[in-house]
Amino acid sequence: MRLFAFKFIFIFLLNDVFQITMTMPEPLREYFPEIGHDLTLVTWEHAVNSKEKLEKALAGDSLMIEADISLGYVIGDVTKELRPIMAHPPANTSDLSLEDFLYIFSKSSARKGIKLDFKSKEAFSHSEFILEASLYNRDVDYPVWLNADIIKGPVNSEVQPVDADYFLSRSVTKFPVATLSVGWTTRFGNGIDKGEYTVGIIEEMTDALNRNLVTSPVTFAVRAAIAAQSYEQLSNLIGSSVPGTTLTIWCGSNDKTDLNLLRRLIHGIGRDKIYLDLPPEMIVDLAFPVVSGTDIGKQSPLVSAAILALGSAFLAR
Repeated sequence: MRLFAFKFIFIFLLNDVFQITMTMPEPLREYFPEIGHDLTLVTWEHAVNSKEKLEKALAGDSLMIEADISLGYVIGDVTKELRPIMAHPPANTSDLSLEDFLYIFSKSSARKGIKLDFKSKEAFSHSEFILEASLYNRDVDYPVWLNADIIKGPVNSEVQPVDADYFLSRSVTKFPVATLSVGWTTRFGNGIDKGEYTVGIIEEMTDALNRNLVTSPVTFAVRAAIAAQSYEQLSNLIGSSVPGTTLTIWCGSNDKTDLNLLRRLIHGIGRDKIYLDLPPEMIVDLAFPVVSGTDIGKQSPLVSAAILALGSAFLAR
């Protein structure tokens, strides 16, 4: 009888722990309380893959710093050791290693978060020890996202995804403090202007998350032009996921996106569930002013943030 009672209490407590984990609020919202419930107000600095770009990003206004991790060589390193570097394929050299990126970031006083985009399984596996040494530090109180495209996606993408089971299982067990950002490889543009995140590839993603025991909220990285054509599927995905799950909408450099359909997606799912990792001028085109006029104070927060970003970029030229 005592053994039965103990098992019952243990299962009850374990279930309670899982409930807490599954409904844990998005750390980024806690770190940047000024955004309130509007995740579209989060601003991004992209491809921070060099010392110069990192220095500028740390001094800039963007809340999140995104950088790419590949296997390659540090410029000037006489050892010629293959290591995780900050570079986007096909580049395989950089003046900034992942280890130095994390060290410089951690020693700065910048109030920002980081998104690390791993371009291959090998890049991620070679980064694990470095991430452990950095993220297990008690001083880490800033948002950390680990991103990878782990499922082959639209439109018949030929890009090889990062191994889903390896990335998810290692991230869950080794880096529970990080937010997982997972996406699909994509093929769009150059004559391809139709495509959807189909029910099938969405099920592949959720199956991968389930079999690797991912219970905390994730953010699904989706390509704007394709996401705009996938309202029903993505709405169902967010609606059926654990509370706190979000979309991060990004855009290819030459993509032609139906802005009306994208507005429908954003407003249908809600700004409290969508990050806009988009060019400032595209955000301006997307947003609706609260009132007419040119006074920035009379614009919606989304428009104001985008106009300020455009102005800063112009002045920095």
